[in-house]
Amino acid sequence: MSEIHGCICGPSLYEFEGWFFELSGYGGPWPLKKDGSPRLHAGRTWWKVWDKFDALTDAEQQECHVGGGCQQF
Repeated sequence: MSEIHGCICGPSLYEFEGWFFELSGYGGPWPLKKDGSPRLHAGRTWWKVWDKFDALTDAEQQECHVGGGCQQF
């Protein structure tokens, strides 16, 4: 019997400057509450933080990665 292998993907999760947020290829960045549920609004403060994060190098962004993304099984 052969093994089944696969991959399941979800948004990548990051923490940066006190903000917890997701970044997905289909929905873009969005701030999350500490319990992981999406915030209702993303105000000016959030978008300023996002601009700082987006200006980081890929390596610097990866240092802020806390979970999510694609997982193989």
